[in-house]
Amino acid sequence: MSKETTFTVLPITANDEEEIMDLLKRTFYIDEPLNEAVGLYDSGSCLEVEEYCRDSLLKGLSFKAVEPKGKIIGTMINGICPLEDEDEENSLLNQALRCPNPKFQRILHILARREEGAKLAEKFPSDKVFVDIKVAATDPHWRRRGVMNELLRETENITKQRGIRILRMDTSSAYSAMSAERLGFNCIYKAAYKDIKLNGEPLIVPKEPHVNDAVYIKLLSGSDPGTLVHNKT
Repeated sequence: MSKETTFTVLPITANDEEEIMDLLKRTFYIDEPLNEAVGLYDSGSCLEVEEYCRDSLLKGLSFKAVEPKGKIIGTMINGICPLEDEDEENSLLNQALRCPNPKFQRILHILARREEGAKLAEKFPSDKVFVDIKVAATDPHWRRRGVMNELLRETENITKQRGIRILRMDTSSAYSAMSAERLGFNCIYKAAYKDIKLNGEPLIVPKEPHVNDAVYIKLLSGSDPGTLVHNKT
């Protein structure tokens, strides 16, 4: 790697929070296909998404990529989640039904269908938790320079240190799905957006090439990915 493209990957600290949020506002918030399709940021902000991103920032599993002058040019926000959520009251479906934001409500319905289709608890009955890559973003000027590779490397290391073997990445875009496959993840759920319906109508249909919603996982030890079941709905 040349001197001009050198960067360092470090854990996120409390002092990084606002700079991370600024990076997400310039990348993830506007680039993510579901957000774009429903016009989630037409009014300039969405508190629900911002709360989702902030929730895991300071829990010791999230990382930043920093260029030589100290600017944050990439991030991977991760959280530990149970394979089977016993809090039915706070399920994604119930969150969708309670959500006052009609645009975000449609996204929550997509996420609820995704969770129902992935069936992680059935596929991995011996595991209790997994690490979820909630958000990954790179400054446009630093893309294709290995930033995501290094952020993922640190995420895998901390996941192993926590004694967790399942790493999960949900993909709403064709590009993130290609990245997941390039990074060694395996698809366990895929559904065409046109087929994910509520009251007989598709919930959200993003612009092509973003035609599928998917869940990818990577087993970090002890299992053969070839045994995974690939569900389609």
